[in-house]
Amino acid sequence: MTDEEFAHYWLHTHAPLAKRLPGVRKYVVNLVKKPPKRESHYQGVVELWFENTENMKTAFASTEGLVTREDTHNFVSDMTILYIDEHEIAL
Repeated sequence: MTDEEFAHYWLHTHAPLAKRLPGVRKYVVNLVKKPPKRESHYQGVVELWFENTENMKTAFASTEGLVTREDTHNFVSDMTILYIDEHEIAL
């Protein structure tokens, strides 16, 4: 899949599924711009924001979560899941 096909599928097919996850507070799709004269192994990074880890686990165990996870296989070949605790530093 080309970068353009990947972005189109993610934004227009997958995102409408993912934004229906129960309890999701924020959904951000970050598309990677390849650096000049270098290759990148990543096409995108997603941020799914939940109140807590338990809400996230509940969301992905739901019917909407199962559909979303299954659809991921239609356009993602490799995936790493990170659980993040954000620490915003005031400037």
